[in-house]
Amino acid sequence: MQTRARAGVVIGALAALAPAVGSPVTAHASGVAPAVVAAPTSAHPTWVRSFAPGPGPGRGPAPAPALVPAEGRPEGWAARTTSVTSAPGAVAAPALATGASRIRVVTTQVVSGQPVITTATVPAAQAVGAVDRAQDAPGAVAVTVDTRVRATAYNDPLRPQQWSLSALGGETFHARVSTAGVTVAVVDTGVDGSHPDLRGVLVPGAQFLEPAAGGTRGTGAVDLDGHGTHVAGIIAAVAHNRLGIAGLAPGTRIMPIRVLDASGEGWSSDIARGIIHAANRGAKVINLSLGGTRDAAVDKAVQYATAKGAVVVAAAGNERAQGNPVTYPAAYANVIGVAATTSARRAAPYSNTGSYVDIAAPGDRIVSTYPRTRAGSGYVRMSGTSMAAPAVSAAVAGLKAARPTLTTSQVQALLSRTAADLGTRGRDNTYGAGLLDPNKALCAVKACPAALTWSGVRSWAPVVGTMATGTVTARTVNGSVLANAPVRTCWAMSHLRGRLQCSDRRTDAAGRVPTNFTVRSTTSVTVRFLGASAATSSSTTVTYRPRAAR
Repeated sequence: MQTRARAGVVIGALAALAPAVGSPVTAHASGVAPAVVAAPTSAHPTWVRSFAPGPGPGRGPAPAPALVPAEGRPEGWAARTTSVTSAPGAVAAPALATGASRIRVVTTQVVSGQPVITTATVPAAQAVGAVDRAQDAPGAVAVTVDTRVRATAYNDPLRPQQWSLSALGGETFHARVSTAGVTVAVVDTGVDGSHPDLRGVLVPGAQFLEPAAGGTRGTGAVDLDGHGTHVAGIIAAVAHNRLGIAGLAPGTRIMPIRVLDASGEGWSSDIARGIIHAANRGAKVINLSLGGTRDAAVDKAVQYATAKGAVVVAAAGNERAQGNPVTYPAAYANVIGVAATTSARRAAPYSNTGSYVDIAAPGDRIVSTYPRTRAGSGYVRMSGTSMAAPAVSAAVAGLKAARPTLTTSQVQALLSRTAADLGTRGRDNTYGAGLLDPNKALCAVKACPAALTWSGVRSWAPVVGTMATGTVTARTVNGSVLANAPVRTCWAMSHLRGRLQCSDRRTDAAGRVPTNFTVRSTTSVTVRFLGASAATSSSTTVTYRPRAAR
């Protein structure tokens, strides 16, 4: 027997690309015309519904002398830094330790009352000499070696309001893995294919609705409700395009499977058909931000999709205040059930609890894409386990991109092992294994930057003639020590005009590499991680400045 589904969704519209989210909200309840209401704090329970209870360089001209104000001291920016007076080798050491064949030396000089930046690219063997010459340049106030930089945050206007993306380290996750080859099926109300922040994201999907609601014709790229579009944006909204928001896994392809109608309602049989269609069309992840009671057809469809290699992620439900029922398909053993958390890292009050909750993710007041026909700006805030599930689906897309052969059980184990424990110590029925950490999970299967930290330093200002010591410990992003890892330690001593002396070594069983030398002059010590199997290149530098014995 088929089960009739209905959806309960409350939405808060955003002003178009505005720095703040608009306060008016619209409630959608079955059979009730939308009305402007205050944002509710509780869920609207129903079967197979969208789980969203609330909106929630050359040298320049001859330099001028440093600017000197009335009191006779140089302006801060025009005062010489220690980089002009340090040993040339110490300045060049960090770049030389990378093993680069060519080094860019940067000189900042005061020219006509303003700083002028010049660069000179030289072979690594000539870097120390180039620094030495730069330090002697008239009006030089800083001499450095050039470094590569990148944007630390997307330029999407609503990115500052995406607290969930910050909590999950979205930019870092995107920089570490490309999900361009992964398709996530969003089995939902459809996805608005005309939304500018989803341009180029969708692949052909499908539509499974009763004839009166639209039948089976269509590619799923229509969303008369808005819920599916919101879910899709959380996963894959285009990032760094100066428009709206950014998804957690931009580049991911979204397969829209429309199984819920304009009111967010649908039949369990249509959901089962949608799951099977997604699995047959190569979806690696299937997101189900919906749920209800146990249904044999949906159960079989989920089993089939899992057997085909797809990972199924489902919302845990929003009915804690309405009896906290066990919710399917999240409760199936081979489905990752997702609870919702707030920006305070606490369980959302509406988020269901139970032994079927595998993990938690941000789900409260999440900003994402929305059909512009329903919200002029194209963005709204929504809350619910519906919003938490796609965050997990995006993380799983990254894992599948890094290692395509991962099974559902392996993905579940990775997510559980790397989650941040919340609530009761260990696994619990509120948060499951804890709060999703996409980067830790990814770094368990893919090379990620090593973290090098100094410890046991006897003195940063040792007495001349004494032994200076220090220890660097190499760890993975997950905190595991990197034993027997290759590192290069380089010393640049000022009394040798900064000539670099390096040695390649390996860390001990505890991931440590000791450094020690007899102090004769200011010395820069750089340790660089050379491995690639557990981490990518990383380095750390400390400078010892000796003092005379008393």
